[in-house]
Amino acid sequence: MEPYVLLTVGIAFFCGGIVKGITGMGLPLTSIALMSIVLDLQVAIPLLIVPIIATNIMQAFQGGYFSELMQKFWPMLLTAAIGVFVGTYALYRLDSSYLLIALGLLVFFYSINNLFAVRLSCTEKTLPLLSPVVGFLSGVLSGTTGSIGIPVVIYFQALGMTKNLFVQALGIQFLITGSFLTLSLIREGGLVIENATISALALIPTAIGMFAGKTLRDKVSEERFKTWLYVLLLLIGLNLIRKGLF
Repeated sequence: MEPYVLLTVGIAFFCGGIVKGITGMGLPLTSIALMSIVLDLQVAIPLLIVPIIATNIMQAFQGGYFSELMQKFWPMLLTAAIGVFVGTYALYRLDSSYLLIALGLLVFFYSINNLFAVRLSCTEKTLPLLSPVVGFLSGVLSGTTGSIGIPVVIYFQALGMTKNLFVQALGIQFLITGSFLTLSLIREGGLVIENATISALALIPTAIGMFAGKTLRDKVSEERFKTWLYVLLLLIGLNLIRKGLF
């Protein structure tokens, strides 16, 4: 990779680390949105693997609800795994412009959803029907755009989960989806030694960013930070759509 591309990748993971350090999530979406400025998604998505898995191992097992969450959401995790293979298959066969538009739309609508505090509401009675659908959609989007878990985040918010349950459930979802994404990328030949090495090295700016984010958490208004973050992501999403169209 060219030096300026490596620098951009490092900045992308540093920014993603800050977002995760402050909010507890947002690493994949922030990093992939910034990396896609200089890299094709077929190259950028494999770079997410090591940071995603490494930063969510602890989150998945901390909190004391692991068994409960696995029993409740295993259909979602199963369909997410299937969706990842479908999405990754499409990643290496669809025109890059379609993928950029898909990522741009995803980032745009996610930003709008959070800027205007749109919150859906549903009960756990929907789990047997909705959780497999949400899981599959999340898996497909993870494989095609690298944006792990956005439908799951929205669904967990709609369920009104407590903060501790929400954080651990996301950790489990990201860890398992990331693990299957690794397998599917290896199967498609997208995770080569060079990409795996860069992905491992990306842990350094990610960890620095997370430390900075945790340090800033008590000094910066989380709501104000989120507002500026979603405005930035909205603009990035629009730019990705532009790149895909023109």
